[in-house]
Amino acid sequence: MRSFKAITALLLSSLLLAGCWDRTEINDLAIVLATGVDYKDGQALLTAQIFIPRKGGGGSESGGAGEGASGVTMIRTAEGENIAEALNRLQRKVARHMFWGQCEVIVISEEAGKQGLREYVDFFLRYPQFREHAYIFSSQDSAKDILALLDPLERSSSESLREMANMNLGTRVTLLELSQSIQGASGSAILTRILIAPPEQNDGPNATTPSLKGLSLYKHGRYSLTVKEPVSLGVLLMINELNNIIMPVALEGEKGSFSIQSKQITTMLTPSIVNGEWKMKVRIQAKGEVVLNTTDANLTDPSKVMALKKAWEKWLKGAAGQALRMSQQEQKTDFYRFADSFRKHYPQQWKAKKDQWEAMYPELRVEVSVKTSITGNGRSTGPQGIPEQSAH
Repeated sequence: MRSFKAITALLLSSLLLAGCWDRTEINDLAIVLATGVDYKDGQALLTAQIFIPRKGGGGSESGGAGEGASGVTMIRTAEGENIAEALNRLQRKVARHMFWGQCEVIVISEEAGKQGLREYVDFFLRYPQFREHAYIFSSQDSAKDILALLDPLERSSSESLREMANMNLGTRVTLLELSQSIQGASGSAILTRILIAPPEQNDGPNATTPSLKGLSLYKHGRYSLTVKEPVSLGVLLMINELNNIIMPVALEGEKGSFSIQSKQITTMLTPSIVNGEWKMKVRIQAKGEVVLNTTDANLTDPSKVMALKKAWEKWLKGAAGQALRMSQQEQKTDFYRFADSFRKHYPQQWKAKKDQWEAMYPELRVEVSVKTSITGNGRSTGPQGIPEQSAH
């Protein structure tokens, strides 16, 4: 009788235990590493780069061109009237439950960007699995072709793009930041632009890497313009994202030039409204190190260092000026989010003028000031290959 009671209590208690009957095993998941959005013939195209678990581990891969990386991922694409319909059809092409929680990269082609970013951003932020902090890129080529690349160096093209973003090469924009940009007062956005680097002669057509070149600018949430160097450098400078760059700077009266590697460049915006006049002050502070000297000038001479600092200041001010002319005079679009600065510092005045901002921005007075410092001359001071007595 006592044993019967014990067994009965055990059976009853087992009914109260939480079960895992509705769980999804990892072997039943298709883990998405990157997503691409294209637009063709009136249809939205959604591409998923999916991890292949059976080839993801182990050390038996030989590491040839495209080998290793080529066996780690696959891509699948579906189209629909909108991106939600495309995702629904995409799931029907994959035999496992698609899991988007590991998607760290989203590539949107410029052609898709012309249709407007709001639909894509709205969907990615509403769909439960997508990461708010996934990095967003724009592409000249189709996003599908970018994700199909078999990067010989990394395990996948998505990993290459993630590493490039973490190195601050170009802009580093997350899904959440993109949403805030296009919903902000200026309604503009700036994304790093991707190209497909040509493969080496003996490699396959896809055994290559994505390459960052230029910026894609979005006006009112739609793709508007591509800018390349030198204008793109000025744009990055204005949005405080000019990093990991080596700049050629020439001295007046000297043949050749100096190459300065930036160590820290900071751009600060200070809006002001005085007697009804709206003005923006742009202050740029830069620190750098000389990594190449093809002139006869010797940087042990303080006057040469001072002249180099002034020349670098002129270079940076010119880059900012080019970016401002493009923004104010050519595109008449506030790509640098000046509006957000005025809204933050002068909320009442902004509320009264916000509907007129698009007309006010091209005429806005902008003052740019630059201060530089040379923190080092590399591992040598004088120009190389020149006898000391002839170095100036």
